[in-house]
Formats: sequence, C-alpha cells, structure tokens
Amino acid sequence: MSPVDLIVRSARLRWRGDWVEAGLAVERGRIVRIAKDAHLPSADRTIDAHGLLLLPGAVDTHTHFTYGRPDRTDIGTGSRLCASGGVTTFVEQAASTPQHCPPTLTLSSLEAKTALGRANALVDFGVHGGGCAANLAEIPKLVRAGVAGVKVYMGWNPVGQYTACDDATLLAVAERLAGSGAPLEVHAENPSIVAEATRRLKEAGRTTPDVYTDSRPTLAEDDAVAHVARIGREVGSAVHIVHLSSGFTLPTVRAARAAGADLSVETCPHYLFFDTSAYRERGPYAKVNPPLRSRAEVEAMWAGVRDGTVDFLASDHAAPSSEKAPGAEDIFAIPPGFPGSETMYPVMLREAFAGRLDWDRLLYLLAEGPARRFGYYPRKGVLLPGSDADFVLVDPKATTTIRNEGLHHHSEFTMFEGWSLTGVPVRTVSRGVTVAEGTFPGSVPDLAGRGEFVRARAA
Repeated sequence: MSPVDLIVRSARLRWRGDWVEAGLAVERGRIVRIAKDAHLPSADRTIDAHGLLLLPGAVDTHTHFTYGRPDRTDIGTGSRLCASGGVTTFVEQAASTPQHCPPTLTLSSLEAKTALGRANALVDFGVHGGGCAANLAEIPKLVRAGVAGVKVYMGWNPVGQYTACDDATLLAVAERLAGSGAPLEVHAENPSIVAEATRRLKEAGRTTPDVYTDSRPTLAEDDAVAHVARIGREVGSAVHIVHLSSGFTLPTVRAARAAGADLSVETCPHYLFFDTSAYRERGPYAKVNPPLRSRAEVEAMWAGVRDGTVDFLASDHAAPSSEKAPGAEDIFAIPPGFPGSETMYPVMLREAFAGRLDWDRLLYLLAEGPARRFGYYPRKGVLLPGSDADFVLVDPKATTTIRNEGLHHHSEFTMFEGWSLTGVPVRTVSRGVTVAEGTFPGSVPDLAGRGEFVRARAA
C-alpha cells in the first residue's frame, strides 16, 4: 500500500464488543485501513496512541449556535467547544435570531446558515430545517437540499415566521415528510397543559426556581409524545422527540413503537445527572425546557438509556449568559438553557469508566445512533474504512476538574462545575486534522472555516 497522509498506531479500539490493539490509516480525510500496527502503511504523519483509547467522534444533533444574542455561543465558538469536547459533527437547529441568521425555513435561509458555517466552523456540521404554517411548500425542497430533519414547536413562537404548529399544521408537515427518511422533530410538550399550570403558579405568587418543574408537568410531555407518534404513524412519517426529560414517558414511547410508529427519542446529559434539587442549589441557572425532573424519573431515564428505549444523546446546547442572574426572583422571566456540547462526551465517559454504562452502548448513544437517525451514517459516527477520519483519543489515566473559566463557551456557568473526571479526551481529530489537543478542555487551533456542511442522506 502506498504511503498515506496519517496513521494512528498502538491504540486501543472497540471492535465487536471487545478492546483490541490496532491503528488506522487516513488518506484525504477518510479512513482507508484499520489494522494491527504491522499491517499499517507508511505515512507522512504518525500519531503514537500507546495507552490511549481510539473512539469515534461524537455527533451532537441538537445545538443552538445561531439562536440568541451575539454574546451567546455563535457557530465559530460553538465549533471550537465541540472540538474541545470530542464532538466532530454538530447539527444546528432551525431557530435563529433573524438579525444574525434567518430561521431555516426556506432554501435561501438554509444557504445563509450553511454559508455562516462554512466561514466559521472548525468541525463539520449539518442543519435542521424548520416546519410551520408559513413554509409548507418549502419542506420537500429543504429535505432534498440535505437538512437532517424538520423541527416543529407545539406551543410557542420561537421567532418571526417560525410559529408554533396547531394539529392541522403538524399533520401537514408530517405529510410532506412521509417517505423521505427525514424525521419530523418535535419539542413535545402539550401547550395547553403548560399554559394552565403556569397560570396557576403565577396567580398563587409562586415564581421561585423550585416550582419550575410544576409549570411543565410530566403529563404535558407524555401527552404530546403519544399525540405526535399517532400523527406520524397515520401518515407514514418518521418522528423524533428532542430532549425527552421524563423517564415515565418511556412506556408511552414503547407502546407507540409497538403500534407501528417510526419513533426515535433523544435525551440530554442534564436529564441524567440533575434532578429538581438543582433548583435549590443552582437557582435560575438550572432552568431548562423541558424542566429537570424528580430523582425517580432520572433513574427511569437511565434505565431507558441502558435498555435502548432512548436512542441517543444530544446536548441541546443553549447558553444564556448574564440573563441568568443568580438573584433573580421570577423564574418565568429567566431564559432557559445550558451550555452542554463541550462537556457531553467527557461526563458520559465517566459513566463508562465507572462501569455504569456499557462501552458499546456509550459509543452508539454519542456517535452511531444520531448519525444513523439523521442520515449521516456511515460517513459519520463510526470508525470504518470509507468513513470520515473523525475520532477522539482518550487517556484513561488523565484527570481534570471541570471549571467554567477553562471551557470554550461564553456562558457564565456550567452545570458540571467542580466535577472531577479520570479518563478524558486528549486529542480530537476531524477528517484527519487535529482540532483539539491536550488534556480536556485542551487547546484548540485557529482553523475557522475548515468545517464542511454535511448533507443528510447523501450518497
């Protein structure tokens, strides 16, 4: 075999349920061979990964890098923090601030968002389309242009023309996605239930952080999941539930699948690690939609992660900064959201190293699962010949303590402040190029604009 651009040797790879010592060869950004060191070709560059785990880069399919004010995370900053945390592909949500970038409702807005990514992104990226009453005719065009899926909101207006969907519009969006492979993505909370619960709390003068979960009860999520699953099943559209928060909704997910729905579910690390006690400890910083749940629901969610009911993880990275003042008295006036892309892989690695999560399950949750659902597999999400050379080297012995000031985002906080980790990323590689190096959160080179737009379901 002729010399290649890069080889990684002496690593430990996960292969068919076991660890093997091997390496890989990279040519023009793609993996061309996986083999024992003796069978690897010569190369222009060599990475000696002795003692390190070689894992696929994560695919974070739920980021908000173009939604909010300029002091929040933008695509350039977002891609840098992804690289730091082992995320080699992110998929940007449809909602955007119009002054920054139009919501992804039309071909022209998709072009604007992909141009923003091409100019600023360090790692590769995809884009979700949006669905609402104003853009029904555009939805098939967006799918053909390579959006990952089409996101709808059930009960509020994210921004501008991107309005919430009533049942007739939900049905119309699902019909336009039927048979396309692109899922109908739903922020699943029954808006009437949320509105009434919120009204009662406000009338009673209950506006402190500890009541926030009561304003968006589990029933609102459970009812919405069942509802949209039925719509998808009836018209033949795949449905994906974003950021599921409640473990007690998982029986509804299983029942919908048993009835024939093509239904997938993501959850986020914050729904696995934090419960309602975080409102007492972190105040407004702990506000997120859907809200944090009880400890019993967290444990139920973990069971769903382990048994496969939860298909994969995503960060839902949204990073309000100074707007989340610790002394704020009205939780309903505080914007929701956490920074999360940078810490997602490291905190989940902690669970695998501790034996609380199977390694193969971990890698499916963070990489292969999202890549398969949104049409990026096998280019992304796996280490196979022909796949992009997107990988993370993890040192099982390296230690770090998460401190907000060391992370690459613009937010004033991280929910994982003070967490001690053993076994963390020490190098992230995107299509054969090192985009982060050093014990997490490592240094990130100034390579803005090297990220490529990845079309979903492309040949």
